[in-house]
Amino acid sequence: MGKFCTSCGTALNEGAKFCAKCGANAFQSNESAQISTETPPQAAKSEQGIPKTMNSTKKKPPINRASGNAPQHSPMGAGKFIITYIRQSLTVLKNPKHILPTALLGLVWLVLALLGSFGINPLPVRILSFLTFAQGGMFGGVFGAVGGILGKVAVAAFLNAAIVPLFQKKAPFSGIGGGIKGFFSGIAVKSITAVAPLLGGVGASLLLYAFMNSTQSLQNSMVGIIAFIMLLQGIGKQGGFLWGLAFSAANSLSKGRTPSYIGVTRCISGMTLGFALGVALSAMGLRWCAWLGTVLLIAALIFVIVSKGKKEVAVA
Repeated sequence: MGKFCTSCGTALNEGAKFCAKCGANAFQSNESAQISTETPPQAAKSEQGIPKTMNSTKKKPPINRASGNAPQHSPMGAGKFIITYIRQSLTVLKNPKHILPTALLGLVWLVLALLGSFGINPLPVRILSFLTFAQGGMFGGVFGAVGGILGKVAVAAFLNAAIVPLFQKKAPFSGIGGGIKGFFSGIAVKSITAVAPLLGGVGASLLLYAFMNSTQSLQNSMVGIIAFIMLLQGIGKQGGFLWGLAFSAANSLSKGRTPSYIGVTRCISGMTLGFALGVALSAMGLRWCAWLGTVLLIAALIFVIVSKGKKEVAVA
């Protein structure tokens, strides 16, 4: 096989030590050519000898979270939930945009209170007072004042939920459509076991409505309307303060066992129905919320006892 100079490509005579044309060292050129021609096959051969497991990166199998490998977090109790919610709510103070709606609402309450003290109560003032629950907590003594403060907190939270998402370019009441569907499915009971949480929810909300609206008047019924809307949204999103409070309370009553989402949703549906019933009673001028709520809670307790008795008989 003929050899060629690697510098100029001229054919080398056999036994020549230097290129006749450019004078390059024939041995050096030959060695470099041999190295250049032999290295790739050797490299390829050495690569073939390496196991594939060393060349390839082993991929980890994906975690199947649906199989139960993911950690399960048990819900917190009612007391811990309220404390956690308050702490999270205090973070709102760091953002002035989030404080602005509540500050404006407080200013409106102050102006309406001053107008009322001077006897200025025309129709526009009464309408604004109705929409903002301005008279909440002004009647009923200490009990009514505490309930009114709780109602005003709910109104302020509702206002923030309606306005703050607008700054974030989000829909303020997303989940209402799903909440309506969930509400009707929640009140459709087919067994005695399902009746108890529904009646309990109705009774609890009637008592809560009577607590926040101590006069149970139509003028202060906006707190019930707001609670109704917030509960619908909570059913749709399965979240929010009232839904979380109901779920944590159910967890406390079940002694740490994870409560049923269906049962909690049914209870929230009952509460939604109860607030609607409370507003309807106020519109009719009937102050029945307190005693009717108590009767329904007793009825719910009876249904719980009866359903437990049936389960024990079935097991026996």
